[in-house]
Amino acid sequence: MKDDRNFKISVPLNGIDQTTQLKVHHKDETFEVELNGKIVAILNNGDNSWSSVAGDLDQLTVNLIGDAIEQFYKGQGW
Repeated sequence: MKDDRNFKISVPLNGIDQTTQLKVHHKDETFEVELNGKIVAILNNGDNSWSSVAGDLDQLTVNLIGDAIEQFYKGQGW
């Protein structure tokens, strides 16, 4: 069985065409991501929106990371 608690996503950050690879750790309701050397955490609100719960992220970055997480799970057949 594939471990879906730890996975990688590709996210287009900072308005550039290149994507950034991020490691995601899904230990509970939150998704922890290391970004620029710091751990940040986001939460899926259950209504197609995402919130930052730890760290200093703007809403656009939270949404981009959240969308990439959703794409990961869609690729897993969830």
